[in-house]
Amino acid sequence: MQMLEEIQQLRLQIVQYIQQDHPAEFGTLSLKLKQDPLSHWPELLQPWLTPQLKHKAMRLEALLAAISLIDMGLYGLCCDCEHRIEKALLLHDPARQRCQHCSA
Repeated sequence: MQMLEEIQQLRLQIVQYIQQDHPAEFGTLSLKLKQDPLSHWPELLQPWLTPQLKHKAMRLEALLAAISLIDMGLYGLCCDCEHRIEKALLLHDPARQRCQHCSA
């Protein structure tokens, strides 16, 4: 599944950024990320968001939300109007939560 692969890539990129690129700045965060499940990562990252981490954290949160929607049987429905999200839009971004009309 494309979303699960992207989640794993983001997880690895976040860990690499924190542990290899900035270990002194993010020491306590690194420990928290090791202890907590991936579903808690967006919240844990909030106080530490640098420009480099912000995009990754937001994307991770969107992907985890999409996985939750799959689990609830609501994936592909617009979160605003509850109509089906256009297939082409979901193919472009599987974490999309709004139809074309509501996004405009």
